Amino acid sequence: MSHLAHAERSSLHLRTLVLNADAKPLSTWPLSLVSAQDAVSAIWRDRVTVLETWADAFFRSPSTTIAVPKVVMLREYAPISGNPKFCRRSVILRDKFRCQFCGTKFDSHDLTFDHLIPRARGGKTVWENVVAACIPCNALKADRPANHSGRRGVAGSLRPLKEPRRPTTSELLRAGLEFLPNDLREDFGSWLYWNAELQS
Repeated sequence: MSHLAHAERSSLHLRTLVLNADAKPLSTWPLSLVSAQDAVSAIWRDRVTVLETWADAFFRSPSTTIAVPKVVMLREYAPISGNPKFCRRSVILRDKFRCQFCGTKFDSHDLTFDHLIPRARGGKTVWENVVAACIPCNALKADRPANHSGRRGVAGSLRPLKEPRRPTTSELLRAGLEFLPNDLREDFGSWLYWNAELQS
């Protein structure tokens, strides 16, 4: 950032939470964070309002000292579609990192997505036909349709825990908060109060 030639070493690595004009994060998984330098640039362009700064952290130039922003809010509301984008990340988040066949939770890289009606049998890649699945369950199911008469949550039964559906953007925002790393909860949790029901 050209307007501030010097930044204290620790300030260079700080991040800033960006909230929409309604005080909700733009996304939660990943959380809507930007570098503190980018946040200061947005402040200079009058695009955001500073809500909180990092304690004892400053950007300095010969004529200016600016406290490093910790949380900023957009001055103008950024429209968020009520229909989230269909992608692997959204499917895994909707299904809360749980294989929809055996019921076990996994890290995202250990999950695939599976077509309940296989593509080879005319199944479509849409919200209502795709679920998160662990690699063993996906391999076991192969090109067979899901077994809707089996027992839910039992490895090998291949019956989905629930019927898949299109989530709302708000549902995905709330779901993302459940999986925030502890360091982000500690740093920014007080600004995520709009979803207080998850913390009760």
